[in-house]
Amino acid sequence: MIHNIITAIAAKANQYIKNKLSIDDDVVIVRSLVDIKGNISQGIENKIIVFLLSLEEEKLAKNGNGLKLTNNPPINLNINIMFASYFTETNYVESLRFVSLIIDFFQRNPIFNFSNTPGLPLNVPRVHVEIYNLNMPDTMRLWGAIGTKYVPSCAYRIKQIIFDNETVIEDTPPLLGGNN
Repeated sequence: MIHNIITAIAAKANQYIKNKLSIDDDVVIVRSLVDIKGNISQGIENKIIVFLLSLEEEKLAKNGNGLKLTNNPPINLNINIMFASYFTETNYVESLRFVSLIIDFFQRNPIFNFSNTPGLPLNVPRVHVEIYNLNMPDTMRLWGAIGTKYVPSCAYRIKQIIFDNETVIEDTPPLLGGNN
């Protein structure tokens, strides 16, 4: 389910930027920024890379009715994702432009549903996305953990996706950005 949500939102952001800049090539791709060995992933130069930052349980949405359940109760998760603009040093200003386009995209599109976002899972009728603020020390620790130098980026939180024993449906999203 997480993979469908991230790829559906990335596909919509990709189409938005392609339309805005009148270009044909995919510029927003879902991929790890670095491979398991710490090398920069292939095929990401001059693109916006979307990857999972973290998952957080939304504690406020937890069921507190005190009833004893035989199954695990549903889990409300926030999915935190990063949009990293990976451009060569000679295209640094362009990387800032692309981060601005991502911010503009989410300002115009904070809510995603079946009618405006093809590819969302059938069991997720509506998704709300908001900016995910990281302070400077957390940002530096994050980029250190990723294993690369900082690149212009912005993070977003996909709010309160419900997981229960009946909502996870196995399906495969379309690939974005080629076969790599």
